[in-house]
Amino acid sequence: MPAKKKSQDISNPEGLNVQPLLDRPEKIAIVAMGLSSPSFVGDMMMSKLGPDPFDEVWTLNRGMKGFIHDKVFCMDDLKWLEKKRTDYAGWLRNHNKPIITSFAYSDYPMSVPYPLHQVGDFLQDDIFTANSVAYMVAYAMYIGVQDMVIYGADFCYPNGNFAEKGGQAVAYLLGRCKERGIRFRLPPTSTMLYANEVNVGQEGLGKRTFYGYHRRDELLAEEAKEKAYKDTRKDTMKAMQKMAAEWDTRSDING
Repeated sequence: MPAKKKSQDISNPEGLNVQPLLDRPEKIAIVAMGLSSPSFVGDMMMSKLGPDPFDEVWTLNRGMKGFIHDKVFCMDDLKWLEKKRTDYAGWLRNHNKPIITSFAYSDYPMSVPYPLHQVGDFLQDDIFTANSVAYMVAYAMYIGVQDMVIYGADFCYPNGNFAEKGGQAVAYLLGRCKERGIRFRLPPTSTMLYANEVNVGQEGLGKRTFYGYHRRDELLAEEAKEKAYKDTRKDTMKAMQKMAAEWDTRSDING
């Protein structure tokens, strides 16, 4: 496991639990609950990423019941959840891993306040407040994460008829990660940034379809299909003519 970066000083005027915010992992997995989330389980079971692929695994909300993790992000107010989702609130109250959330409460011992203003100042933007995954990616950028694999954060679906709120914010933040040299990977089962449309070649390198340019390939494919059809038809006509000639010859012989 690579050495973690030194902790930063974070003000703590109210005596809240902020120790988990001092962690500085360099390689993380973000595991949301979209359709590509099983790829995380598959990668971990098959050891595709090596024996120690991540310094930390982060999940969100009810993902804490389904994925082994180091931190869970739950940005809904925990007191609000007590009135809306009592069973879920009970899980959070008794959870044994840090819960990064909007407001920390003493009766939720593992609750940790999200450093909202620090992250906003760092990004000079507030688009990260659109949804929980955006909060997670922004926080990863803020603490200096260098490598991310993001599972289950899909937001749109293959038929293109439905999209969940917040996907554009996450895509924007991933673009900013690219500019900063922060490496990220999406599983080929994810529709985020059209990862599911990347064609993997023999050398394992991904290549996207270039919209517009693909029309020429379609045209050439259609022309090749038409030529094959004409050639087949021509061959069929020749075969039929040959058969007809053979029948004529037999008729002449047999009188």
